[in-house]
Amino acid sequence: MEENLLPCTRDDEKLLPRRQNPMAGCLVAGAVTAIFLVLPVVLIIQQLLFADFTPPPRPETSVVVDGFSGLDGAAAHVPRAFNLSLSVDNPRGSTFDVCVGGEAAVLYDGVPLATGLAEDRCVPPGGAWRGAIHAASGGVGLPPELAALMATEKRDEGDVKLEVRLISLNYGWYVRCTPSLVGGAASPIPCTGHILKDQSDGIRRVIRD
Repeated sequence: MEENLLPCTRDDEKLLPRRQNPMAGCLVAGAVTAIFLVLPVVLIIQQLLFADFTPPPRPETSVVVDGFSGLDGAAAHVPRAFNLSLSVDNPRGSTFDVCVGGEAAVLYDGVPLATGLAEDRCVPPGGAWRGAIHAASGGVGLPPELAALMATEKRDEGDVKLEVRLISLNYGWYVRCTPSLVGGAASPIPCTGHILKDQSDGIRRVIRD
């Protein structure tokens, strides 16, 4: 007995399950996978493009000579002495504290003239500090050859360059400065820092600038 087949209306077609297109599903899955793979790469490239590769500002240490005595022939009986100012400028953006302090020595042409002590002080990033060092010696005047060399340098160069060494054993580094004996406060020269390291004999030596 044949069944009576009625034509399907549009409303009935909406109720029938639709056949899914397998290709469309693959495309959607591929697109999602691509997004998850490409997005991290895009973010990394963006960070590299807009990253700031400027090196952090370097701290600056300097020494100026505020006054001295016992270096000329007229003051042959006056002990050698120096009043120094030690300045530390640790700019904002620096990544470490700058610590100074320890024994200071004043030299000319490699010859020690006076010694003193610098106050221990640590300067954080964004900070600045200035301290005084008084270096003195039991000796008076200068040896004749050293006095002649200093007079020649002053005549030819218009200035005399001293050397100030600050050894900070507590902080493991050594600072070398070359301030001007005359008019040094107007334009101080930045000091150079050197790292100290214990050797097998227990003596700390400079290993790197």
